[in-house]
Amino acid sequence: MARFGWLDRWRRPAEVERDHTVFVFSGGSVRGAAQAGMLRVLLENGIFPDEIVGVSAGALNGVYLAHDPTIQQVGRLEDLWRDVAEKAPIRGSILRNVASILRGRSSFDSGDRLRALIAEHVPMEDLAEVSVPCHVGTTDAATGQVTWWTSGPVVDLLCASTAVPGVLPVVELDDGSRHIDGGVVCNIPLRKAVSLAPTRLVVLDVAAKFAPAGKQTALSLMMVGVRAAAAELIRQQWLDVPTELDVLHVELPTVDDAPDFEFSLVPDLMAAGMEAAEEALAGTDGWSTATA
Repeated sequence: MARFGWLDRWRRPAEVERDHTVFVFSGGSVRGAAQAGMLRVLLENGIFPDEIVGVSAGALNGVYLAHDPTIQQVGRLEDLWRDVAEKAPIRGSILRNVASILRGRSSFDSGDRLRALIAEHVPMEDLAEVSVPCHVGTTDAATGQVTWWTSGPVVDLLCASTAVPGVLPVVELDDGSRHIDGGVVCNIPLRKAVSLAPTRLVVLDVAAKFAPAGKQTALSLMMVGVRAAAAELIRQQWLDVPTELDVLHVELPTVDDAPDFEFSLVPDLMAAGMEAAEEALAGTDGWSTATA
């Protein structure tokens, strides 16, 4: 009878392919607040993640959602960002920043405020303690390559993934390696998301867009160079997304002087994120499962 086992296999109904929705959280400094607004609209419309990928500020939002992917958790994430607006986690004093440069320090800010904020709000100790898999990207300062983490001390990993070079200090992890902002070479981690074999991709895009310098100062020209390089890397990542993949691109419109550390703008950014998600959903079919 064993030789007829193939007949039983032939008679079995084919398994129905299940949706595998991957949320992609871009970096974007304070613009990450807009992702909280985007999430509220997405979850209210019945769009939930099966897996999450995030870098920089997006890693913080992604980890928070991965622990408890519910509307209630989004509300707590909004509270976190409101706390950011009231207690800026990065010092913005021009005099202090100039003094840091003159003293030869490796960063403008010590990172202590940001670490304290993350430690206070993030609801777990290890990245593995999540309800849906979450991949956090950091940039290895020794190789310039992106490293992906699904476990490890979550405060250290988030401090590393948000460590903007020159603004925040490099973070040494348990294995002795030193890491900086995951968005440096991978600000919208589409390539990693595609490697997870999604059937649907939700891209929460708050990355600053390239714009020519309005003023020809040394700092403005330096930022033009940084954003030009980032824009080209992002363009290459989009080329790796299969054309047949179902993608919902929720994009925050940015102006030429898109803010990086203007934390007072958090409430406006959250509202803009909601509006961007509503507009993205209005232009698609079959994504929303919410009922009127």
